[in-house]
Amino acid sequence: MADAPRPAPILVGSDLGIYSMARSFHERYGVHSHTVSKLPRGFINDSAILTPVLLGAHATAADQEAALDRLSAEARARGEEPVLLVNSDSQVDHVDAHRAWHEERFTVFVPPAESVRAVEDKARLASLAAASGLETPRERVIDFASLDSWRSVAAEIEAPYILKPATSGDYETLKFPGKLKVYVVADLGALEPILEAISGAGYRGQMLLQELIPGDDTCGYVTTVYFDHTGTPTLQATARMMLAIHTPNLLGNMAIGVVRWYPEVAEKVVSVLQPIGYRGFATVDVKVDSRTGRPYLLDINPRAGRSNYFINIGGTNPMEVAMEDGRGVARSAQHTTREGIFRIVPMGLFRHYVADAELRADVAAVKKAHGTVHPLAYPADSNPRRTFFRAAASVNHVRAFRSIYPARTETSF
Repeated sequence: MADAPRPAPILVGSDLGIYSMARSFHERYGVHSHTVSKLPRGFINDSAILTPVLLGAHATAADQEAALDRLSAEARARGEEPVLLVNSDSQVDHVDAHRAWHEERFTVFVPPAESVRAVEDKARLASLAAASGLETPRERVIDFASLDSWRSVAAEIEAPYILKPATSGDYETLKFPGKLKVYVVADLGALEPILEAISGAGYRGQMLLQELIPGDDTCGYVTTVYFDHTGTPTLQATARMMLAIHTPNLLGNMAIGVVRWYPEVAEKVVSVLQPIGYRGFATVDVKVDSRTGRPYLLDINPRAGRSNYFINIGGTNPMEVAMEDGRGVARSAQHTTREGIFRIVPMGLFRHYVADAELRADVAAVKKAHGTVHPLAYPADSNPRRTFFRAAASVNHVRAFRSIYPARTETSF
């Protein structure tokens, strides 16, 4: 739209996914973004494509809203369209809880509450997944409002287990020693102290106890979709995991992935989300059982995700898709059309953890044809300090792998 105002992206957070969104806006529209977060981050601090607004370690929700109010007013005064995105479950919940306030000030690209609640309905998702050719791991709910029955609940599933929050928003804000995003639990004896620690931190929500689906990192697939205001999936992007991050707070996020069109995965994901009337971004994790080849739906996140720059590698700018939807521009459905390699760690780690000769040859061919893409390595945002930070982060990743996940396992844990 020739007469549309320039977008003024305001992004809440400071993770890799937030930077990737700012990069997408800069690549497509040539605009400068603002990020709002409590503390500085190395790749955010010295960026030429965004300005960080730092609230301080003890900032409150009111402090955040004051900053957003100011940034929105400044953008409108410049004749620009203030646009709001977030990339954490707690922030998705916060925006939806105060949606009217945010929509008075921004074009909001956060899935509506009804979409978020719909993907939290595990029973409904299991039914839709089964009808779509996906399975969901056997699971039980452990309710922290009353832990008396946890042993009988856990006994209904064969160990080892995966333990994770049923909804991440409340859990995300907890602080206690040993807190993990996802727990791998060997047996009932190992489960008890974990439940006690979570309960002792004041958590009164629900956790999911799931069966562990076997298979290493290469059995994982990531699909990100965007459903526009009419319910059309105008974006479908797919990648196959080659190596996941194994540090506790980022467990399962993509470290190296082959970006390619995997319709057999994407079509199943769309057929799960479309019947529930989903709107906005969703990132979905699927894992193929290494014993049977059956795909399992593991997780649905109501946001673009930390690794969202893989979408760009595949040929589509996700921020353009969202902006055109917000402006009522009809788009035909797009999916991944280009191959490439997404990476945030050195490729030497791939060679260490992936032994399958066919996969190694495939990745080598893609690398030779297209190279690799690190979302922080943006030529338009070159800065010696950012380059140093990226190099230091790579060293830290290698150290973490050596410490936490020194050798490949059949379960990736």
